[in-house]
Amino acid sequence: MKQIFKTEMKRAMRGNGMALSILIGILIGTAHVIQEIIPAYRANLTNFYNEFPILSPHSAVETWMAGSPSNLEGFIFFLILPILASLPFGTSYFEDCKEGVIKNIYMRTKREDYLKAKYAAAFLSGGIAVLVPLIFNLMCSLVLLPNLAPLSTMGDNILTPLMLFYKIFFTHPMIYTTFFLVVQFLMSGIWACVCLSVSFLSDYKIVVLIFPFFVQLILHVICTITNHIDYSSVYWVQPGHGIVAWWIPVVSMGIGIPVTFFVFMKKGAKEDVF
Repeated sequence: MKQIFKTEMKRAMRGNGMALSILIGILIGTAHVIQEIIPAYRANLTNFYNEFPILSPHSAVETWMAGSPSNLEGFIFFLILPILASLPFGTSYFEDCKEGVIKNIYMRTKREDYLKAKYAAAFLSGGIAVLVPLIFNLMCSLVLLPNLAPLSTMGDNILTPLMLFYKIFFTHPMIYTTFFLVVQFLMSGIWACVCLSVSFLSDYKIVVLIFPFFVQLILHVICTITNHIDYSSVYWVQPGHGIVAWWIPVVSMGIGIPVTFFVFMKKGAKEDVF
């Protein structure tokens, strides 16, 4: 199990999918630096805030890509997050079956060990692919902007006292941001495994790859139409938007991880690859 897991992780980390995913994410993050962070940095250098002391200078935790749900780059990034998470290794089982590689693997290792290693590698690589661009953008924000505690008024965030961990955001913003980075990592891993678990549904790789994206898109549209935008995973994974209820991430992860694992293991155990 340990050896096959190491092999799968090497394939995931060194593959073209990982490079492409991180490249797309960093390009979006760089666009945000140019459009939002650098102008905020220049604004902080002026005397504007001395003339209007009621206002606070732009802070790093509010100006980075996930710090405010109002920026276009952040919306695009989190909208296509399932694709970014799936690119590294989400379609790897599909590719192994199509290319016949899986036959050689099953001759050298147990099917169950391979499937578990595949699931773990897809989950971890999906989280890493999404987290790298986010941390890159956050670091750029921290380099150019002060790490000030956000204000509950006149801020770029839309957090209210109804949001989960509301007080931590305004007292220890980096702890709050770190918590959301963990949430983003876990949700990215789940989306990658959704892609993995639907490898059996189509004969076309592109359908498998974009399936998680359309699942999130449909849920986002439903949340928007029904005026429950706070329940959309495009928004609640962003620290600048916040989570309105503790059960949203708990249910999402509590259902996402076991369901994708069960489906993938069940279907993989029955799949005739010979």
